[in-house]
Amino acid sequence: MSTLSKVFTVLLVIFSIAFTVMTVSFAANSANWRDTALKFQQERDLADSNLRHQIAAGAAQLAAANDALQRQLQRVADLEKSVREKEIALAQLQLDVDRVAAEKSSAEALNRGLVAQLQAAETTRSEYRKQRDELEEQTIELNRRNVDLNERVNELTARIAVLAEQRRQFEQQINLLKQQNEALARSTGATPIGRSMEEPQGAALTGVSAVAPPAQTAIRGKVVDIAGDVVTLSVGSSDGVQPGMVFVVHRGDEYVGDLRIDLVDPERCAGRTLAGGGIARVGDLATDADSMTSLRG
Repeated sequence: MSTLSKVFTVLLVIFSIAFTVMTVSFAANSANWRDTALKFQQERDLADSNLRHQIAAGAAQLAAANDALQRQLQRVADLEKSVREKEIALAQLQLDVDRVAAEKSSAEALNRGLVAQLQAAETTRSEYRKQRDELEEQTIELNRRNVDLNERVNELTARIAVLAEQRRQFEQQINLLKQQNEALARSTGATPIGRSMEEPQGAALTGVSAVAPPAQTAIRGKVVDIAGDVVTLSVGSSDGVQPGMVFVVHRGDEYVGDLRIDLVDPERCAGRTLAGGGIARVGDLATDADSMTSLRG
């Protein structure tokens, strides 16, 4: 065998081996490619399915996003409306603030005026308090004097009672002397002593004294105080008032009652209303009964 044949044979063997290897490799690659293609097809199908799912999910999300967008747009519209309303309310509030500020200024001015009035009132109150203290001191002094006067009145009342008892005794003695005088005159036939004396004015019967001592002129006064059934008049002994006198108490033209005088001072007199009389009041007028009787006669 020639060298060329050997070389050709070797080359043929090499090519056969290479072809075999390539065939085997190609066959192996073809199987791998088929598996790979199947795998790629499955992956493509899976990817396609995933893509459809993603598209569906995207469409759902897009719809949800559109809905959310619509809601947001509606919310924006509502917020804009609310903002406009708030702006209107804010403008109204600003007007209210301005009005309140004006009222505050007016109130502050009024407050300053009231403070000034309060200060003046406080000053007046201090003066009134001072006057009240002075009046309280005067009241205490008047109460003390009133107590002294009440003691004096009680003392004079006791003296009047004693004097009345003495007067009654003297009247009994006078009546006894008159009886003795009349008996002596009858026994001697002479005129009784004192018979020619003028009877008291207003006496209608012998031996009967007048209800009240007669007054020379009309005595008029006012009721100045009432304590229980004791009525005090504004006239006294300096005006001609005497114990036992009767005054007619009247209110204008209205008759109130009669008042018999028991106590007499130079400037005041007091007595008790007689039975059947009305209730006297401070300020009522009083006129002695004898002058009223003479005026009516």
